[in-house]
Amino acid sequence: MKLAAIVIWGLIFFLFVEACVFLPLYLLGLPVAWAASKWAPTEITKSRLWDRYILAYRNPILNWWVGNYEDGIVPDPSTTAFRWFVRNPVTNLRFVPLLSTRPDPIRLQFVGSDEIKPTGTPCHFLAWQGAYVGYRYQNASWGVWLGWKLNPRDKRFVSYNDYRRFGIGTATQIF
Repeated sequence: MKLAAIVIWGLIFFLFVEACVFLPLYLLGLPVAWAASKWAPTEITKSRLWDRYILAYRNPILNWWVGNYEDGIVPDPSTTAFRWFVRNPVTNLRFVPLLSTRPDPIRLQFVGSDEIKPTGTPCHFLAWQGAYVGYRYQNASWGVWLGWKLNPRDKRFVSYNDYRRFGIGTATQIF
């Protein structure tokens, strides 16, 4: 019964955050990100997460909303700042308290597989940490990740080069 309550609460909280926070900011952010990619002044700055330099907007509010502290606004030469925002609309919001959490090995709970294998071995897990709940399933040909990007391996360690140690964002991914 406790697991069912966690799943229901997590789904409600996830849908609330997606519908009431991320969706409006994304829809409003589409024209803002497009205009910023055309006309906003940019600068090369040190990443807040890694020991590297990234391209960012000079305006701190614009950079917080449609920028990316991790990879910069154009992390890949084959894309544009606008296309990057369309692909990653949560961007820096994954670092905002209440919308996000950091991995906590003591509070993290899960059922299912304790590790996702890169070989495509079928596996799934439901992980939760307080109100933050995430579910992942994968097999050899497809997978889905829904909710916060919690991972059972966080119980053992969070790699130094894992961006999630700064804030766990949400996912609605089919891959």
